[in-house]
Amino acid sequence: MFKLRKSLGLSMLATGALALVGCGGSDDGAGLLTVKLTDSPVDEATEVVVVFTGLEIKPAGGESISVDFLDFCEPEDAISECATRRIDLLQLQDGTTASLLEDFELEAGQYNWIRLKVLAERNNSDGSYIAFDDSGQTYPLWIPSGSQTGLKLVRPFFVSQQGTTELVIDFDLRKSVIAPPGLAPNYILKPTLRMVDSLLVGRVVGTVDLAFLAETQEVESCDAGVYLFEGPSVTPDDMDGEASEDADPVVYKALEPDELDGTLASYVIPFVENGTYTVAFTCDFGVDALPDESEYDPNAAEGDDGYQTMGWTVVPEVLVEAPGATRVDYLPATP
Repeated sequence: MFKLRKSLGLSMLATGALALVGCGGSDDGAGLLTVKLTDSPVDEATEVVVVFTGLEIKPAGGESISVDFLDFCEPEDAISECATRRIDLLQLQDGTTASLLEDFELEAGQYNWIRLKVLAERNNSDGSYIAFDDSGQTYPLWIPSGSQTGLKLVRPFFVSQQGTTELVIDFDLRKSVIAPPGLAPNYILKPTLRMVDSLLVGRVVGTVDLAFLAETQEVESCDAGVYLFEGPSVTPDDMDGEASEDADPVVYKALEPDELDGTLASYVIPFVENGTYTVAFTCDFGVDALPDESEYDPNAAEGDDGYQTMGWTVVPEVLVEAPGATRVDYLPATP
């Protein structure tokens, strides 16, 4: 049975975020900005290191503001170390924070976009890279036009006067890392990014009985995953980016059995904006974890590719309100 309940309290940023931190005092008319980067994992990789060199922020009514880490180097600093931030995104899951920039002020007001500056060039062994557990060898991670245009998030946000605005950027790696033919040893990174205001987010947490989920979906074993979709009563879809199909998930992740009880899996989905969502559980997470082997099409007819390759157990209406946690369990009914 489904169990939904609301618990109020402070929403802790416990794991998985990289932070651009503005703190300290500010003059009248100025505010402080914090930007955090969080990540969903990419399967089979042991490291996904992205090299950041700075960022750019665009006020609604003025020229963009460029921040380069090189400008903060002291004479005694090693330039190669202080001019970049090498961040292993696989260490930034479920909320852990790492500081990119401290004591940074911005004028209060509206801003239109943020651009993350990255060093991710083709055939550059000193830039961003990926490593896999099967070899331990690193491979250049190339973001097409990344070194020129960076990673741009076009979404308005506001910096409050004499206050702190905290943004979280979700850096989804699944289905974003590609090994295109003819470009070896390079891997291409085309990340899907979303940005939220941490003051307007809650989280979804829960426990799933994997044996009960397998029984419900009439399968012998459960390769489990949880999916969060924006809006109530959404028809679940895998993460395929196909606009012709149903909505892609906002967040999706594998459900791993707890160490002390192999039949139960606990999960947390942080940084969920206020609103109503659909939560869906599946025993066919391999469709997203191994997209080359299978695909899912919710509109496919019998006999077509993608027909019934994923089963779903759906909670059609889940309300998320900051700063609390909404619990969505899937457990057998208790006597």
